[in-house]
Amino acid sequence: MNKFLLILIVFLISCKEEKSFADDIVLSFPKDEKLTFQKFNEGIGESGSGIIYIGKDTTKIDVKYSKSMIAPPEPNPNYIISANELQREKELLKYFHPTFDRIKFSETPIDFDSFSNRNVKIEIKIQDTIPKYAYNYETGGIKKYKAFPVFIKNISGRKLCLSEFKNFPLAVLNDKNKWQTIWNDNAFICGDSRWQYRYWELNPDEIIVVSVNYLTGKSQGKFKIWTGSSSSDEFTMNYDKQIIKNQRHYFELK
Repeated sequence: MNKFLLILIVFLISCKEEKSFADDIVLSFPKDEKLTFQKFNEGIGESGSGIIYIGKDTTKIDVKYSKSMIAPPEPNPNYIISANELQREKELLKYFHPTFDRIKFSETPIDFDSFSNRNVKIEIKIQDTIPKYAYNYETGGIKKYKAFPVFIKNISGRKLCLSEFKNFPLAVLNDKNKWQTIWNDNAFICGDSRWQYRYWELNPDEIIVVSVNYLTGKSQGKFKIWTGSSSSDEFTMNYDKQIIKNQRHYFELK
């Protein structure tokens, strides 16, 4: 009997879910904020990336966002900022980091690294709702969307040379049983001829924390987070199938 119990205990321990590197990360944000689902094309005309944090100190992370990876141009030295603008900038600091200071510039085009299961580990907390903040240029107000966190850890043992990004797209398993990337808008995005000359480095064991907006709808689908040459484990989420028809381009994951 004792031998049977010992075998059972060993079996149960072996079946216990392995602890994730993201399990001990605490994301801090006001719990009483009113959050909404972002509607299709609602994000057009808004600024703000999905990047919350990049680094190793993950004991407690405030949910604030980088508005962009590129620093804004230097203001005219003769420009005098008004009291209203100062107040607005102070208010924005509640939701956004002042700058993203890791972008570097090269004189020659960069050969970027791509995320893969050999160099990064991706963890998703689909059940953890966090706020996604965006600044609306038209109204001058802050949008607060329902989102979930995604954690990406550099497990390669070396620096990864990466291009700038704003948000990671979702991939949905479509009616053709193909993984298709989707965005929550069909905006036309102009290219930037200098993007290959800008880069940043993700150091070994550093973690990227980003948010991804929930979709809303009555259908349930299987999704992944797509990061270029890699994708996360699949998860289930509600969505409106019309979003697939509304995409400007059709792209399948290989």
